[in-house]
Amino acid sequence: MTLRPAEERARACQEQVSFCYSACGSVARTNTNFCNVQTMGWDCACESKATEAKVRHYEWPMAIAECRAALNMCNDGCAASLDAQKRPLCFTSCASDYQCSTPAAPVSSLRVKSANEKPAGYVPPTDSKVVELSMGMKFGTGNKSGDLGSLPKAIPQDDADQGSNEDDNRRHDSGKYRPHGIDANEGHRAQLSEAGARWQLVGSSVPLYVLAGALALGNTVFY
Repeated sequence: MTLRPAEERARACQEQVSFCYSACGSVARTNTNFCNVQTMGWDCACESKATEAKVRHYEWPMAIAECRAALNMCNDGCAASLDAQKRPLCFTSCASDYQCSTPAAPVSSLRVKSANEKPAGYVPPTDSKVVELSMGMKFGTGNKSGDLGSLPKAIPQDDADQGSNEDDNRRHDSGKYRPHGIDANEGHRAQLSEAGARWQLVGSSVPLYVLAGALALGNTVFY
């Protein structure tokens, strides 16, 4: 999702932050509520754990957006890399793996504990423009304010975090590749039938949208 335009990422974050306040009952009853437009890391914690628990894992807006992005990438990979006879099976496999907005949907891999924490498998955005949300966010239990106007609309970044972003960009630019001949224990999950017969995704935890592309394309993997 970090590869989407900044405005599109901001809209997804906006929906998530708004949903969180509603799910918790009010701004004052929300302890933590953030969505980082740069990393797409998010979290929502209500004052009442029972209230928060009423939201199922597949109902969070960011979980839905992440799942749909993975499904679209998976389908695009099927269309681009397979012949017409094999595509139906590939599309069916994608739909089975990414049953968005249902109990069978994958759990979001973008949910993190702090606003500047990068989700596992983070890929720096190609559009790094800073876009503020239209409503403020809460970054921890210390802020009990119920006034949206007093809350920050963008994730604060310090110098150390900006430096780590530059390191991430350098690592991403020099990405390595590894063929299917690796130890099977290192694979994150089984290859997509028919589409991923030659290569295997490497890594212990990878965002859904990266996973979908690798599984569907079946020819190149990043780690």
